[in-house]
Amino acid sequence: MLTDIHCHILDGIDDGAKDLQESLEMARIALQHGTHRIVATPHFFEGCITPRDLLQEKVELLQQELDRQEIAVKISTGHEVRLESAAFIQDHLQKESFFYLNAADSFVLLEQRWDRYCPDTEEVLDWFLKRGTTPIIPHPERHFFFRDDPELLSRLIAQGAWTQVSVDSLLGTNGAEAQAFGRQLIERNEVHTLASDAHNIVRKPNLSEGIRLVGEWAGPARVQEITERSHRVVE
Repeated sequence: MLTDIHCHILDGIDDGAKDLQESLEMARIALQHGTHRIVATPHFFEGCITPRDLLQEKVELLQQELDRQEIAVKISTGHEVRLESAAFIQDHLQKESFFYLNAADSFVLLEQRWDRYCPDTEEVLDWFLKRGTTPIIPHPERHFFFRDDPELLSRLIAQGAWTQVSVDSLLGTNGAEAQAFGRQLIERNEVHTLASDAHNIVRKPNLSEGIRLVGEWAGPARVQEITERSHRVVE
């Protein structure tokens, strides 16, 4: 059984599922790929802040419908928190505005901006790590600044961050550069977790396809390490 720690499965929240029916279909697809646990991680950044109570309500409603239709997928709350700045993170930490990836607050999905690397990254990582929270950097293979300077990512990993590579990148859907760097990270053993980052039934929760490629490129032991870490995230 697989755990997907990054998925935009909730409807009407951000740019994920358009309605409840698509959410359910995404869950069916995930189950076909061997995924039984999904963390719902809507975007959290300036201009797109999902209130915790709304997110909790959406998760509960989706879970009720999954149970009613006997779709054996467990949904839990999370956020994909964008590192806008140290001030943004500090403000919302104090307000407890966002969800971590588990109830123990031991992991947080901490996304970089797309246009530039946040210079406050190391400071923010230090904040989280001192609180006992491991920041997980989603889809580093898609960010040009990590591709241009792989050692930048290596330094963040050495500081204590984890990485999460997306399945579509390994499949080439996100472009040749993301695919090549994603494979490079796997071969360098710098991929801690794998997730779908699914948004709909086209950009779908196809986790097993990525697991297959990791097995081909790095062997079964690496697959086991990655899947076990994903399970740990939601414990």
